[in-house]
Amino acid sequence: MLLLALLAANASAYTDLNLDRCRVIARDAESGAVSWRCPGYGGIALYVTEDDDRFDVDAGLDNGEWEALGGFNRLGPRVEWRLRRGRPVAIIYRYVLTGADQPPGTRLAVKSIGRRGHAGCLVSMIDGAYPNANALARQRADTRAEAFRCRIDTPERGAD
Repeated sequence: MLLLALLAANASAYTDLNLDRCRVIARDAESGAVSWRCPGYGGIALYVTEDDDRFDVDAGLDNGEWEALGGFNRLGPRVEWRLRRGRPVAIIYRYVLTGADQPPGTRLAVKSIGRRGHAGCLVSMIDGAYPNANALARQRADTRAEAFRCRIDTPERGAD
């Protein structure tokens, strides 16, 4: 019984997010935007786009939508993959705010994973200063990501 409970429980796996180890897949000469395909988890790639010192990340498939923060930012060095029965269902990654016009801090983005022609999308954005931000991000990934309907459901913002 314990083994069955462990197999059903959600878990985390972690991968590094180092753009120097990613392959450039697109570069826009006019805007300077760059897109990369990066190693992920379990054969699921990460797609990262940077434009004007702002980043967007997708897993599995590039959803072609800009779901990043408005202010200048950089990405944290790691991606957390939330797993259900060993299968990735969501990613959690950290934005580090870098703009002079915004207070210093971080945000955690929770995104569903794209599969079989269906792109994933932003499920939740959480202020990194929230006392239990990591636990809240995991809870939202575990309870919302698989059933989240991109372009229909509204991403949760904040920590409430």
